Amino acid sequence: MKNRILLGSALAFALSLSAGMAVNRPASAPGNYDIVIYGGGPQAVSTALQASATTEGRASILMIVPERAPGSIMSVGRQNLFDVNYYRASKLPEGIDPKYEGSQAGSLYRFLGDLTAVFPPEKMEAYFRTKLAEKRVQVRYDTDLVKVTTRPAAAGAGENAAAGSHRVSSVELKPLVRNADGHAVFDETAPGEPVSAQVFVDASETGRLVRLSGQHVGTVGREDQNPDARQMAATLMFKVRGVDAQKAVKDWSLEGFTMSPKGSFQLWGGYEMRQLNALQQYAESAGPFRLKPYNAGEDGYSGAGAPGSPRMELWMNMLLIYDVDARKAARDRGAGEALYPSGGGTEPELAREEAVREIAKPEFLSLLRQLKGFEQAELVLVDGKPEVGEILYLRESIHTAQVADPATRTYRFALDREGVTGGDTKYYERRIGLGYYHFDSNSYKKGESLSNPIGKPWYVPYDVLVGPKLSNVLLPGYAANIDSYAWTAMRVYPNLIMLGDAAGTAAGLAVKGEFSLHRPEPEQLHRLQQTLFRQGAILDK
Repeated sequence: MKNRILLGSALAFALSLSAGMAVNRPASAPGNYDIVIYGGGPQAVSTALQASATTEGRASILMIVPERAPGSIMSVGRQNLFDVNYYRASKLPEGIDPKYEGSQAGSLYRFLGDLTAVFPPEKMEAYFRTKLAEKRVQVRYDTDLVKVTTRPAAAGAGENAAAGSHRVSSVELKPLVRNADGHAVFDETAPGEPVSAQVFVDASETGRLVRLSGQHVGTVGREDQNPDARQMAATLMFKVRGVDAQKAVKDWSLEGFTMSPKGSFQLWGGYEMRQLNALQQYAESAGPFRLKPYNAGEDGYSGAGAPGSPRMELWMNMLLIYDVDARKAARDRGAGEALYPSGGGTEPELAREEAVREIAKPEFLSLLRQLKGFEQAELVLVDGKPEVGEILYLRESIHTAQVADPATRTYRFALDREGVTGGDTKYYERRIGLGYYHFDSNSYKKGESLSNPIGKPWYVPYDVLVGPKLSNVLLPGYAANIDSYAWTAMRVYPNLIMLGDAAGTAAGLAVKGEFSLHRPEPEQLHRLQQTLFRQGAILDK
């Protein structure tokens, strides 16, 4: 979906959180940290930065990133647009420009100020590396989890654990290497490395830490709405040049273009494909693939605007890939049902390879050229192959739930459909921020609607960050305690970054002994909200 606005020059002001902070202390013992964060996306980065800020830089923090660089889908996957929707909150934190028009601030405000809402993916990679280094956050790239060890949590102790819950005591890591097929697999010549921590955070797009714990209560995909448990369609980003934005936009109620304060360009459109027989036939006959109205972001800050768009290289978000199972990875083949389910859809790495072959077909470019402004479009090639994202844009994997009983179709979540469609007052006292976006699934199978109408912002409760059985694990990633309908909007990165801010702040307060992660008391929630507001979070509509 398009950004209604690109947040302007006021975002150049960065809310400083580092003044007077001490340098991060090293881990108290090899492999022992205060906070371990799994995942490398913007929500993982915001978690790390806020945890450091909350502890005045004193916490030892480790990030475990399966990709080669930070940013995940937005950088390595080349999905180079922040999905920001227009909204002006009634009460802004100090340091936020009064004209700011976003429903989340905090880390997102700073990211937008430095990168803008449209950015070159490599710029995000470098920016996040710099920010993490400034906070002395230790990061292991191209590394993944092999094992998660838990033990029963003492009721009422530490994180105020519920009876019957467990706490993660350690995880085991291994570096990743590429096999002969180019897939990421574990380096079997390297020994497993145990890592322990007081607080663990699953900020990933796959929920791997939660799944490996054996303590996941929840669902897969839309299981709570439909027993087929399908996950939303994925996307492979690809790059084009030669697009004439001025010809592409005819109906400004659906289409448009804009330029950021730093000169990067965004274009959205392609709605005429619904009336083009060739594209409709493609949707019906192209196996797991379907083209949707596009969102395109410039790979650069050219400042050329719409007149210069034919000379730009644009990353295209428009190719949907159905029946992809985010839980699967090449490194887990043969590891059993828990890690590599026999059912479900295609492994993302295999789906990506099939999509690359699809994009390379001459017929694919011919279809693109039927769209307004794309008559002279060309695929950008590298070594004769289409330039594409290194990983898929996955939109969904697993969801944590308070209650999940498939036998009786009984499910209960911390944030649900009722809560995001007008019934959010029940969350106000426990709020950690605002959620806002179109209910935009991009569909689960062909023939279904891509999106539902947008409503109004809603309060998001702290409880989305915790599950019933893991007392020291926070969930600002795809495994958050959110039902599948609410997830169609909460999945976009401004909302996830807000969750990351809250998770990092809560983790920092817990390390300082000021917050119980699993069942915080009302006064502790108030302390969390005060800290978030001081750090730039929007907490009121």
